[in-house]
Amino acid sequence: MTNRLDADAIAFGTLQQAAKWFALLRSDSISDSDRISWQKWLSANAEHRRAWARVEAVSQQFETFTPEPEQSAAVNALDAASRARKQRRRALKMLTLLCTTGAVSWSVGQLEPVQRSWLAFSSDYSTAVGETRDVMLADGSQVWLNTASALNARYQADLRRLVLLGGEILIETAKDPAVPTRPFVVDTAQGRLRALGTRFTVRQLDGITQLSVYKGAVEITPVAASGSAQIIDAGQQVLFSADGIEIPSAVDPANEAWAKGVLFADDLTLAEFVVELSRYHKGYLACAPEVAGLRVVGAYPLHDMQQTFAMLETALPVTVKATFPWWVSIQAR
Repeated sequence: MTNRLDADAIAFGTLQQAAKWFALLRSDSISDSDRISWQKWLSANAEHRRAWARVEAVSQQFETFTPEPEQSAAVNALDAASRARKQRRRALKMLTLLCTTGAVSWSVGQLEPVQRSWLAFSSDYSTAVGETRDVMLADGSQVWLNTASALNARYQADLRRLVLLGGEILIETAKDPAVPTRPFVVDTAQGRLRALGTRFTVRQLDGITQLSVYKGAVEITPVAASGSAQIIDAGQQVLFSADGIEIPSAVDPANEAWAKGVLFADDLTLAEFVVELSRYHKGYLACAPEVAGLRVVGAYPLHDMQQTFAMLETALPVTVKATFPWWVSIQAR
């Protein structure tokens, strides 16, 4: 669950250094010379300060930690000149994102904690990071919510409508008991999907929606291109934006494995695998550049992170290091 809204990339090694300093400053064994060394490291360059801020931000989501006065003073003094500029850039970035998508259009797991809480509170159904759940709707249709997802159900006399606010869902539609039967649709920020007797997944990505169809068919109508509806048949998956639909490709069976509590890797790079796994991890999860290209194959349990980490250590020449429960890195053994 790393924050991908920050455009300023921070090197993996620098983030690990920041995490180690964070751990040392919290320990009982810290000395005055350690504090001086930390302050020198912090003042060495701006990336160190960004890395420290990232670790602090992640830590504050999971535990209470009040930095010592000299820690706060050092960071404040070093960052005072740049903080206003960073806040303006972030505000503009968020505003642009909201304006261009017209709704929440990124994974709920990537939102700040307050935003996630608000979205969960304002939706009919939601899941926390690392949680999945299944829901039986009023017409007998079944919906599974993936990690960090939010959904509204708006059934009307003439329409069965779901609104995906963020995250991912798997849907298996049932025959409508109403007469006449009502269409079953799913709305995302990018358009409307109309189910044609089907089983399919819908995932809300950054400014784009991913549809995978396993049974039946689904009709897509992009929100800004209402005259360009297209039917996607079983065995196909596709990405679409508000303006159009990309060329469909063969469906990836792994796209629905999460509903069974499994993350299926079919020759993924470790970097790709970690990106998917991080959706279910509460905190920071990343791999070192030198092991990012290793290939991952197999089925990994989503609801037992320790077992998944142990399987990775068995299958690959890596070690999983947890500086904190919420700060985990995968490095070369």
